Amino acid sequence: MEDRQPLAPQVRFYPPTPGLRDLVTAYYFVDVPPGRQLDHLHPEWANIRFVVEGVWKWRMREEAPWFSTPAGLWGPTDRTGTILTEGGLVVGFGLTPLGWSRLIGVSAEPHANGAIDLGELWGPAAAEMLQSLLESTDDAARVAALDARLGPRAQAAAIVDPAVGRAAGALLTGDIRSIGAFARQVGVSTRTLDRLCRRVFGFAPKRLLRRQRFLRTLERIGGRAGLPLGAVLDEGYADQAHFTREFRAFMGMTPSAYYDLPRNVLRRAAESRLAVIGQPLQGLHGAPGQA
Repeated sequence: MEDRQPLAPQVRFYPPTPGLRDLVTAYYFVDVPPGRQLDHLHPEWANIRFVVEGVWKWRMREEAPWFSTPAGLWGPTDRTGTILTEGGLVVGFGLTPLGWSRLIGVSAEPHANGAIDLGELWGPAAAEMLQSLLESTDDAARVAALDARLGPRAQAAAIVDPAVGRAAGALLTGDIRSIGAFARQVGVSTRTLDRLCRRVFGFAPKRLLRRQRFLRTLERIGGRAGLPLGAVLDEGYADQAHFTREFRAFMGMTPSAYYDLPRNVLRRAAESRLAVIGQPLQGLHGAPGQA
């Protein structure tokens, strides 16, 4: 009898139309063959996801109930989330902080580490976007449908405070070591920075700086779990023990436990995202005007 290997999940990425690239990190298609898949998401910016085929469930804490909806909005996260499916297709896209401000338009803080039905904020437009994806027959048609639906919504959105773009860019430099330095780079007071970060990014400035430091090191490690961590740690970590404590805080497990997992979906997502978008982690995606 022929020994057939089970089909592997596929994660395909596509850039949005140029007019949306400051708002949308990428479109992604998570295509999982029949069979149980459980994986752990990284901390990231907000996402909108549509279930095109199958049953998909998400949760942000072990003790939390599973969340499932055909069209959902996930707020920005500062911890791992768990994804579970028996197979099917999800079409989604990430929102930059500017994208959250323009396309969502409410404070991000109440939605941080949470998810809601997209219809609660977008009304009938959420179901209409889902229907256009269901009626499309391939990736190209679905990308075109997303561009067509999101473009007019972006054009109709209110102009956003330029400080949002400056704050997003500052977070991605990796050079900021204090709240004061963060505020000076954005050009606002520390009190104003705190309000802006909670409203647009979902978290206080200190938590954001910790999250971005963690993601930078996670990017450097990549899939090379055997590397000596001391060679890739961000300068903000005192030592490997410091990073291990932070890893447990953000991912709910030790680095060794995490890299022992199959990570069938997220590992492929990072590889595909790097190849197509140039950045393996959504939470490190460029600020407005950057690649």
